[in-house]
Amino acid sequence: MEEQSKANANIEKLNSEQRYAVYKVLHAIHEYQTDMPKCFFLDGPAGTGKTFVYSTLLHAVRGKGDEAIAVALTGIAATFLSGGRTAHSIFKILPLL
Repeated sequence: MEEQSKANANIEKLNSEQRYAVYKVLHAIHEYQTDMPKCFFLDGPAGTGKTFVYSTLLHAVRGKGDEAIAVALTGIAATFLSGGRTAHSIFKILPLL
């Protein structure tokens, strides 16, 4: 329940564009429930609240008892996300030589 409480508190703080993005992702997750994993990509300029939107989504999904894995390109970015991991560690991407 703690996760859902955090999600609800965060949703109250979202601006209209952020709220729209959160609701679109949550709708896609829960409207089309299948056993198939889903992957969502969020992009935007610096300072637009991507990390806050990610955190809100993670709390909302986990608050419903579902599994969510946060993936970032860099280790530094991954540390800002609850349970965040780098893309190469999750997807076993080999470095280019």
